[in-house]
Amino acid sequence: MTKPVQVFLSFRHPSVTHSLTLYLAALSILCSLSAHSEQTDKERIKSLELRLLELEQRVQKQSKKHSTIAPNLQKKARSSKKAMVIPKTTQRPSHYFEAPDKSIELSNSDTTLQIGGQIWLDAIYNNGKMTNRAGFQTSSIAYESNTTKDNTLLSVGQSNLSFKSYTPTQFGAMTTRFEFDMFDDQGNADFNLTHLWGEIGDFGAGQTFSGFMDINSFPNILDFWGPNSMVFTRQPQVRYSTTVSKSGRIMFTIEKSSSDFAVPKSSTKADYDDINELPDLTVSYLHKADFGYIKSAIVLRQLGYETLTTKDSTLGWGLNLSGAITVTTEDSIKFQLTYGEGIGRYVNDACCSYYSEETGGVDAGIDGKGRLKAIPVTGGFAYYNKQWNKKWSSAIGYSYLTIDNLVSQKGRSLKNSTYTTANLIWYPASQLKAGVELQYGDVQSKAHLEADNFRVQASVGFKY
Repeated sequence: MTKPVQVFLSFRHPSVTHSLTLYLAALSILCSLSAHSEQTDKERIKSLELRLLELEQRVQKQSKKHSTIAPNLQKKARSSKKAMVIPKTTQRPSHYFEAPDKSIELSNSDTTLQIGGQIWLDAIYNNGKMTNRAGFQTSSIAYESNTTKDNTLLSVGQSNLSFKSYTPTQFGAMTTRFEFDMFDDQGNADFNLTHLWGEIGDFGAGQTFSGFMDINSFPNILDFWGPNSMVFTRQPQVRYSTTVSKSGRIMFTIEKSSSDFAVPKSSTKADYDDINELPDLTVSYLHKADFGYIKSAIVLRQLGYETLTTKDSTLGWGLNLSGAITVTTEDSIKFQLTYGEGIGRYVNDACCSYYSEETGGVDAGIDGKGRLKAIPVTGGFAYYNKQWNKKWSSAIGYSYLTIDNLVSQKGRSLKNSTYTTANLIWYPASQLKAGVELQYGDVQSKAHLEADNFRVQASVGFKY
């Protein structure tokens, strides 16, 4: 006696399952006709109808189950994809224009990598003696004639390259940023490390923007250097930043300490040594609302020096209030107000005077009593950003800086400076921008020497 052979087939697609089931049903019907020939026609027909109805119900039940599972799987896939989206990092506003999402998922890893940057060209014409040829730095304007020979310059120094990563962990998202630009104040392309930074959750470490500064207040200008009173520096630090309310966030940083004394830099190291016993400390609070945002920051520093016969130190501190106020959906005002004592190296113009080899810096100096004293610095700027339409924008603003010189400072030490720009920028495509900018600045020394410069700058940038 031959035993019946049973064959089991499994298919996931509903249409295939349905067809196979009907085929088996038909085969079963034929077998039944042959095996039960003794039954009457009426009984056979009734039996077959019941079996067909049962098989049809099974097919419908299986199809319904598949249609329920598929959307759930799609929903889970969408949810998983959403969880892996890389958080956008705020870009420098002066260089911001839309770029598509650029990401690479690394094999055998949860890390997603982004590569980006820009190719940038500046065409510059000066009518004054600005020794920083690539950036409009008013403290680099020379008082003497014939200091510079070339009035024109083509520079690609604003070009940069960045690598960013995102990795989910049990402690929160881990992000890293490695970035460098090609800026050189003489217009030559050279590698310049800007960011070497890592964060996990609320903690961060490495080199990035100081907690005392506010990069988001940087106006939408073509000049690389920025307003003369802008607090701008990147340095090694340890950071803790956390949300304290729906609209507020507080940040603490411990940063590299370095002093820039009002002592001629041509002096030998035998004359004095800096004392950096404590790091710089910053605390800032960011408040966001419908009107825009406001950030307030404070920095505390210890400044000190010693010679073979003398040792002295003093306290440095500073306040920085900055933000952006929304005027209309297209227009905004960006601003910054800064005051402090011993914060010169944090400020654009004060940190890098053309005559610093002769005069030294403006962090601290010797007062009339022979004691070390922190030098007061006051500055501020305001810019109006106008978005005419999707293709055109403009920005116009003014910035000033004042330093209360000590009696012991040299005659060419920086006293006052101003900075003014106006531009028109065109965005022909999402990853392309071009524009022209008029720039004017003047500078005054402690001995009342004065100089100024007018510059025209045309720029084009390609984002990638």
